Amino acid sequence: ECSVAIIQNAVSTKYGRKDIVKIDEQIELDFDALGYIDPNITVNLVKDGKLKKKEHLELPQILTNVLTCKNPRCITTEERGVAQRFYLADKEKRAYRCAYCDVEHTDHK
Repeated sequence: ECSVAIIQNAVSTKYGRKDIVKIDEQIELDFDALGYIDPNITVNLVKDGKLKKKEHLELPQILTNVLTCKNPRCITTEERGVAQRFYLADKEKRAYRCAYCDVEHTDHK
């Protein structure tokens, strides 16, 4: 129900180009999911025209219910209600492994 503005390819002195998403209400955001999508994301909380908080995201150590295990015999595939949990196995490759069966997940972006 809130207004959202999207600016793409804005000039940035630090990154060259950046995208900006402005949401006019405070909403719940999954920072782990955002950090997984792009570890260079910065979230700014602005209230009454003043910067209240600046959050620099990075690849999360643990992801819960963001990825899905591809192992057909994993407990998360066979049992309903089991959280999909992955841990960061290799930061350089952006590789995550299932916390239950250790299968690697590297499909990012």
